[in-house]
Amino acid sequence: MNIGYVIKILRLQRKMTQEQIALEADMATSNVSRIEKGLRQPSQKVLQRLAIALNTKPSILYAASERPITDISDFLEKEVDEEKIEEEEERDEQYIDQLLLSHETQSVLKLFSELTPHNKTLMLEQLKTLHRWQNRVGQ
Repeated sequence: MNIGYVIKILRLQRKMTQEQIALEADMATSNVSRIEKGLRQPSQKVLQRLAIALNTKPSILYAASERPITDISDFLEKEVDEEKIEEEEERDEQYIDQLLLSHETQSVLKLFSELTPHNKTLMLEQLKTLHRWQNRVGQ
């Protein structure tokens, strides 16, 4: 497993220093250096913090580390490009959803999402009752 090498390649692709990564991951620069050199294997917790600092997921780091060393750089570049595309698509979908929903609908959905599961059930039942009552009165 070449997890340290993967972290180093991704750090260099991001044009970041070990100091920047260490600061973002709340760890000593010397630990980042040891991990990159393969002198130390990061724990799950440390790997999670490093992934966040590198703006990626631990699963990407693991997947890259299972590849031959000659393929790691290309793999990471491809994965980063795909992550950016997915993020852009998600932002576009959220933007479209916001445009399609009225302000009142957005407010109701926000308030509803903050309810407990039990209160959500109660709210849905009340809404169904109100809807039935409205249909009867409207006829």
